[in-house]
Amino acid sequence: MCLGHTHALSGLLAGTAVGLYLTHLPPARLALFAGITAGAAVLPDIDHPESSLAHSFGFLTKAVAWLVGRISGGHRHLTHAVLGVAGFTELATLAVSHRRDTAGAVGLGVLLAVILASGLYAMRVTGHGADVLAIGGAAAMVVTGTGLSLVAVAVGVGCSVHVIGDMLTDEGCPLLFPLSGYRFRLLPGPLAFTTGTFPELWVLDPALLAGLGLLIYRGISTGAIPVRL
Repeated sequence: MCLGHTHALSGLLAGTAVGLYLTHLPPARLALFAGITAGAAVLPDIDHPESSLAHSFGFLTKAVAWLVGRISGGHRHLTHAVLGVAGFTELATLAVSHRRDTAGAVGLGVLLAVILASGLYAMRVTGHGADVLAIGGAAAMVVTGTGLSLVAVAVGVGCSVHVIGDMLTDEGCPLLFPLSGYRFRLLPGPLAFTTGTFPELWVLDPALLAGLGLLIYRGISTGAIPVRL
């Protein structure tokens, strides 16, 4: 897998692009949408007990990650397949649609807290402070309804860019699992990289940061992101 911060950066970039050019969100909602997308871009690694997501709420998320890994066929299997991405997106859709029920509100709150905490942990914002921020943010969204209409979109986009990112590595992803274990890759063998090595840290990560900076610059220059001096 790519490292957690790489996935979060790719989600932040994708969320910003979608928010600016497809859904045309105002700045505050754009920031919220991009943040949720960044966290959701870590979500498929819920099948690995050492992932950023697994560390977000200590032994609870580690236990869930271990269980999901066992059920889904191991790391980079079902959660990294088309069916897995569709499942995450449908889960978010159901959680939002049932938010007025007590069970639905709790489920949505848990999902959002995990997503927000995962994004924070991936970006090296850790500890109890990150957990409090994630829980508080999730609770505020559930109570006020702010940004909930785009949660499923953010989850779908985030999980998709996660899988795309992992397809750049030499391991690839079994997109058709459980029908097929064949691993799809986006780069030919000599160009595919191993997680945490030079190409990811010194090529992919800077490219993602540059892309994010360019998106924000264009958003400001075209007035899509209003800035008052």
